[in-house]
Amino acid sequence: LVFISHPSHFRTLTHQQQPVIARDTMISLQSLRRGSLCGLSLGFLLAVAPAPASASVYDVLMPEYAPNPNTCKGPCRNWNAISDDPKVQGKFDAMWLNGKPPSDAQNSCAMPATTAGEFECDGCTVDVVTNSFAGPWCYCDQPIDGQNHTQYCVPSATHPEQINLQVASEDIVVVSFVTHDVEPSSQSPVAMFGPSESEATEVTGVSHLYKKLSQAENMTYILHFVKLAGLTPSIDYVYKVRSGSPNAPWSNWFKFRSLSTAENGAPTRLGIYGDMGHSRYNAMGNLLEDCLAGRIEAIVHMGDHAYDLGNAGDKRGDAYMNSFQPALSTCPWIPIIGNHEHNDGDSYQRYLNMTWGETLGEDEVHSTATSALGDLLTKATLFGPGFHSKVPSNTSRYFSLEFGLVHIAGLDLNDLDDGQLAWLDADLSSVNRTRTPWVIVSSHFPLHHEQTANHPDASLAYFIGEEAEKYATSGHEFIPARCGKEFARPGGSMCEETVGEMFAKVGQGLEPLLKKHGVDIYDAGHNHDYNPNWPICYDENTGAHLCKKTDGSEQKDFNRPLGTVHICEVYEPGWESDVRIIVILLCEQKREKKCSHHFGCRAMAVYLEWSARAP
Repeated sequence: LVFISHPSHFRTLTHQQQPVIARDTMISLQSLRRGSLCGLSLGFLLAVAPAPASASVYDVLMPEYAPNPNTCKGPCRNWNAISDDPKVQGKFDAMWLNGKPPSDAQNSCAMPATTAGEFECDGCTVDVVTNSFAGPWCYCDQPIDGQNHTQYCVPSATHPEQINLQVASEDIVVVSFVTHDVEPSSQSPVAMFGPSESEATEVTGVSHLYKKLSQAENMTYILHFVKLAGLTPSIDYVYKVRSGSPNAPWSNWFKFRSLSTAENGAPTRLGIYGDMGHSRYNAMGNLLEDCLAGRIEAIVHMGDHAYDLGNAGDKRGDAYMNSFQPALSTCPWIPIIGNHEHNDGDSYQRYLNMTWGETLGEDEVHSTATSALGDLLTKATLFGPGFHSKVPSNTSRYFSLEFGLVHIAGLDLNDLDDGQLAWLDADLSSVNRTRTPWVIVSSHFPLHHEQTANHPDASLAYFIGEEAEKYATSGHEFIPARCGKEFARPGGSMCEETVGEMFAKVGQGLEPLLKKHGVDIYDAGHNHDYNPNWPICYDENTGAHLCKKTDGSEQKDFNRPLGTVHICEVYEPGWESDVRIIVILLCEQKREKKCSHHFGCRAMAVYLEWSARAP
């Protein structure tokens, strides 16, 4: 383990969850990694740089939303004129990021930054309206009798929302968005897309009626997906979208930068983390800032989205995606499934529906339903992502992507079966390590973490459930495995499955593959503690262990790692901090890379950089 340490550098934060984080200290480990690229040795650098804390989420204005006519007679009151009482007005002013409403807020429905997610614990339902738990709200000027002034707003039927770019392949992104049209249109959704507004051309997509959610919420949810293909590497594009409904309004124009390729010589930069919801403590603002500045080109979220997507009748998922829209409409993302998505009331169907954009990397998926909607899209096609990869997985639960210098395989350890293992073996076998030298395998659950290693006899059901995460000041809570008739398992055991049993089983399946294919990094979330491990090797007889050097000593450094480096990097929702986690992979042919890390972040940053170095 790499520790940031000196007791005098620690402080405790005053919040419901009180983690202890280090400040004003940095550890930098620099060394050479095995292998070569462009004829050069490769370097490995790990730096941890804490800095003063502040919130990172931004204010979100949603003027297309309106007061609910069933609860509000009059309009929303202007945010600058909530009350003549200075104390009351001051209370509402303090809800905004800069201590006052944005200049263009007027009476718009909104999700102010400072109170977003207030009073929550991990996965709890604490809905007080002003914390934007179920979406944008406003101060109703004339509430209907018995209703409060602070009320949730309702969406426009046809205005695009929850706009996000999903990575499908190196030269394809899929723009996804939601509308609430009364009836699905027979016309396809449309995007205008090109290097500039004047050069934009029309591209059509497909729509899907999320029937189960529409029926449950008595409001139509239509998910739209438009493939933006044939992208030239590392250049700016603009786009706007609308549904196929008659007279449907266009969204605003958005801009994004296409992904790099191994051939164009540009670095490959990823912002990668796990476990982030919609709250004042999240890293959405950092991610957007880093994407606009070119410090990252894509986002990888390693599971546990929104806390939870299905809460508040799925309005929690809507609030999360609308809050994330400023970042995800600009920076393409790669979502991975976590236990919170698996535990949702709809058994992760919300996740599978909203991540369908990952399926649209190949024409055969697009051609199945260019004009069909809803049930005419078969479940096999709807939940069949991975067609963009060399080895199709046929499910968005696990898949792979390859762009730039990195191949990423995302797994679902909620149910690691033989089919997933066989797919992973075939997928990793397909990687051309000359063109794509770096291989990352990722999942929500980590294979190796200090906490799980110290609690092998703990209850697995509690560990993967939601109670264990609610109030833990850091990491997870554990309880002993329970025994009795209600916990009996096939085979005669009267006790429930343990954490140790799960990870032993998962390790037996994955560790041989990590060794076989020389996986560089295993990146994960879930345990709410940052935890890098020394390189881990696997032996068929003794199992996983710290790698050993030629002299028989354990490798306790990152100098030419002999095995996979396992890292758990989590955005802790209870931290009063910002988190930037950036993975940078690059190739420099003629000169040593001068390390120029961006240490201007405001709380804690973890950077991983692989760089080619002169011999």
